[in-house]
Amino acid sequence: MEPIKGTVMTGPPQSRAGGRTAGRDRGFVEELKRFTRGVDASLKEADRMTAAFAAGESYEIHDVLIASEKASIRFKLLMQIRNKLLDAYQEIMRMQV
Repeated sequence: MEPIKGTVMTGPPQSRAGGRTAGRDRGFVEELKRFTRGVDASLKEADRMTAAFAAGESYEIHDVLIASEKASIRFKLLMQIRNKLLDAYQEIMRMQV
């Protein structure tokens, strides 16, 4: 992409957070991976708590239900992010060059 006439390009853009360059910030892909691992961990924890409760271990039913609901909400959010990324990708693929 060519710069707009009259502008000077001096280097990589600065991020809003403390003037650091984008290269030093955690990338979007890394954040998405971290979030995905967190969702996986919360789903596994909810499954573990459910199995332990069913086996008679000392868990309160409300703690098990809260953990399950938190995991479910995080998973739904992950699916919405995935859907938005797929929509954006498909829109880019429809663009004519």
